[in-house]
Amino acid sequence: MITFESAINRLAERVSDRTQESRNVRLQRRNQVVDMYGVEFTRQGDKDRPATFYISISPDLIYFERFEFKVIIEGFKVPIAMDGGIRPAEVTVRPESLEITPTNLTPSTVGIAVNNQNVTGVPSSHSHTLTPQEHSHTISDHTHAIIENPHDHDTIPHTHSIVAGISFFDIGAKNFRIFIEGIDMTPYFKVQFPNDPWLNDRGGVFPNTELDNYDVLEAVAYMDPDIRSKILKPGYKKVEIEGDGIFTATLVNYLKYSHVNR
Repeated sequence: MITFESAINRLAERVSDRTQESRNVRLQRRNQVVDMYGVEFTRQGDKDRPATFYISISPDLIYFERFEFKVIIEGFKVPIAMDGGIRPAEVTVRPESLEITPTNLTPSTVGIAVNNQNVTGVPSSHSHTLTPQEHSHTISDHTHAIIENPHDHDTIPHTHSIVAGISFFDIGAKNFRIFIEGIDMTPYFKVQFPNDPWLNDRGGVFPNTELDNYDVLEAVAYMDPDIRSKILKPGYKKVEIEGDGIFTATLVNYLKYSHVNR
């Protein structure tokens, strides 16, 4: 038989259970996880400008579970075909002809003075033939004076097309180094994989094509607290890969951390 006191006790227990369940549900919803697995970022660099990447860490960070990456080094790529090219025009004065070499610049006007008579037009592969006779050429800055036989030359305006495509240049860099927030991570990463090659001009995937990655959390364990804090604190983390020549670098990011859900 249920008494009044037992009914009150059961009701109180039910209220307590529901309160605890509600608290647990709210707690679970407050924390979430960011998990970036193998996200790639590609940049190019040379001896004066490192390949620069940025990784965003939420200000609601609670703790890291993973902070690693691979690096892929490749040759330098330019989004223009080799047979397009861009180069300046050259003017050559010969005893019997005036020649202008090809150019792929955008249409422009080039002026050449022949005995104070201007020759204008867009440069192209062509030549101007002068009537052979005894005379001399006096060359000064941007002006070619022809004594005897004054005359004009006309050119037909036209354009040169640049062919779409990809031009690929071999890796021209060695002595690679990796920085995070200006801190040199190179010696720490090299120690992690003493039997694997470091980034080099042969290119490839580093440290290797297996599941191994350069581990930032392992590296910072050997750093002073102030340096470690600079790398791990929330914000827009700057990662730089330096080399002493041209190269293309791809950062393959593996990042996982817990954060407060607002």
